[in-house]
Amino acid sequence: MEFVWKGYRCLYLENEILRIEILVDKGTDIVEFLYKELDIDFMWRSPIPVYPQSKMIQTAPAKLGSFIDYYPGGWQEIFPNGGSLCEYKGAIIGLHGEVALLPWEYQVIEDSKEKVSIKFYVYTYRTPFYLEKIITVKSGVPYIEIEEEVFNLAGEEVDFIWGHHPAFGQPFLSKDCIINIKSAKIKVVGGDGKSLTNLKQVEGKWPYVEGIDGKLVDISRVPDKDDNVSDVIFLSEIEEGYYEIINEKLKIGFFMEFPKEVFKYIWFWRIAKGSYNYPWWGRNYNIALEPFSSLPNLSEAIKRNDQLKLKEKGSLKIKLKAGIKKI
Repeated sequence: MEFVWKGYRCLYLENEILRIEILVDKGTDIVEFLYKELDIDFMWRSPIPVYPQSKMIQTAPAKLGSFIDYYPGGWQEIFPNGGSLCEYKGAIIGLHGEVALLPWEYQVIEDSKEKVSIKFYVYTYRTPFYLEKIITVKSGVPYIEIEEEVFNLAGEEVDFIWGHHPAFGQPFLSKDCIINIKSAKIKVVGGDGKSLTNLKQVEGKWPYVEGIDGKLVDISRVPDKDDNVSDVIFLSEIEEGYYEIINEKLKIGFFMEFPKEVFKYIWFWRIAKGSYNYPWWGRNYNIALEPFSSLPNLSEAIKRNDQLKLKEKGSLKIKLKAGIKKI
């Protein structure tokens, strides 16, 4: 079903179990991932208001680009840059790239009792890419399937970072949640803004990392909403392209499957009111577990030889699966 919300074309895709809301005109963001039986939405809603793009005038240029000003929470496609603003072959690319701020087009491929499949597609404007994805919801199935392909339209080889940025919040998220990841290497870096943390900026092995008190902290346990922490954590050497977040009290969880040969990292962002000053001002309680091809940002990834690349007229396909897990 298509509808318009604050000037944005939106779509609902749903079956008997779940409903997802997609902002077609804003990056195909998934801003609702609802489990109908318990009426629980897994997605986090940002405290930054959503304004119609056609009517909002930014009061000043943003140092990192416009991503935060137009960030509603939920799940974004991140491409062709991940992380802070950078310059690539003369193009300035802002925080988290281009496609999360672009209007996409769509085409209904199938709309039957058995399944609904919709193709979304977009051209980037500062870089020479075309991206399309098919999102499918099947009857009686508690997850969505995503098939994607990126095309290099240039007459030369191009580099890029690719990722997915789902953020989770209340009422699903709580101290009763545990993150299940098989095995990974941990690296803790500074959080957003003026941040507090209970972790040292060190490396570790999932799920333990050294805390500021010298004791090991189990970061698979989600902090409580008032724990006053904020961290950005990079997981590498992941054993499998899969994670799940389980709320042990509600007996429900969210899982994602992804190709780890493409998405070699999981970026782990967690805030429990601990990020002060711009942009979060001590307001947030959320986590994000983000499959990414590279560490940030594109120019730095190229120096590390950590980026993805496509030859002239080349393409790359991936498949994702994400949905509800009952325990």
